[in-house]
Amino acid sequence: MQRVNRFAIVATLAAMIAPCATAQQPAQNPPPEAGRPRFGGFPLGPPSKILELKAVPSTIGPGQSATIYWHAVNADDTYFDQCLGIVTTLGKITVSPAATSTYTFTAKGRAGNDTKSVTVNVVGTNPVPPSTGPGCVNPHDQPIPGAPDGRPDLSGVYIAGFNFAARDAAIVKPGAEKYKLTEEENQIGIGVSCVPPGVPTATFEPYPLQIVQKPGLVVILYEAYHVFRVIPTDGRPHPDDLDPTYMGNSVGHWEGDTLVVDVTGFNDQTVVGNYHHTTAYHVVERYHRASYDILDYSATIEDPNVFAQPWTQSAKLKLHPEWRIQEYVCEQNNKDYKELLLKK
Repeated sequence: MQRVNRFAIVATLAAMIAPCATAQQPAQNPPPEAGRPRFGGFPLGPPSKILELKAVPSTIGPGQSATIYWHAVNADDTYFDQCLGIVTTLGKITVSPAATSTYTFTAKGRAGNDTKSVTVNVVGTNPVPPSTGPGCVNPHDQPIPGAPDGRPDLSGVYIAGFNFAARDAAIVKPGAEKYKLTEEENQIGIGVSCVPPGVPTATFEPYPLQIVQKPGLVVILYEAYHVFRVIPTDGRPHPDDLDPTYMGNSVGHWEGDTLVVDVTGFNDQTVVGNYHHTTAYHVVERYHRASYDILDYSATIEDPNVFAQPWTQSAKLKLHPEWRIQEYVCEQNNKDYKELLLKK
């Protein structure tokens, strides 16, 4: 899938539709504290449309091959039946059917889906029905991959987008109301300053992230802001000499088939939900691969200087095996959108 990663566009749209710094709160939904989930990984746009689907050549002899070409737009889920599986929105693939076969291409998006079929005729053969083998009818319905140590393998490219919510309300301590974002901050969005968004905000950006799981180690690469986290899972504790940072320091361990990550050592320059926080900020994340293409994510948030009790944000991260992390450029001298967005 191709994405336009021009920060000026994203920052402007985020600030216009979201009162929070990093597009966490689309205008069509209530704030995260309301506890209402957001469905779908992307904002609502035009319906998906398949612009091209063809086989070249469309007729072959036994033992020969054909190439299927396709092109879809406005889709975040594109796949073929006949065991061809999940594919990019634009591509080609070589097939060598033993008999005349029809290949169905599906493009799905939040605003609507599109489906088209193309047939490769094999001379001297009768048409065969589509394969009904595992993963062929629905390529998303595959077994959860396993890691060498027997645990689930979380590796892959995922996105949460606008599919996140608060499980419970963020209750502010008496006297801590000053930590709530101001109206101006909500309008402009802190994200235009181009600094790392912190945890768990980085997970909820409308950009993908990539998890790389190795024995004793998990690495998370975020397309947005080009930040990364290296998370040891070998039992080591947090270092004693932590310097406060935007993304904090992470150490992980496994509880059954769930990866639990403890994050501390934050500075006070990021936000969570509608609030600033202090250096006492602390997050516990949980990553559980619920199915082949869904990763259940939750982050329990606490800051004894701001919140009366811990509270949790959660999301379902959607796997996109057809994606790769792309370049994202954002500089701290990025244009100030204050005048543009506040002009009447």
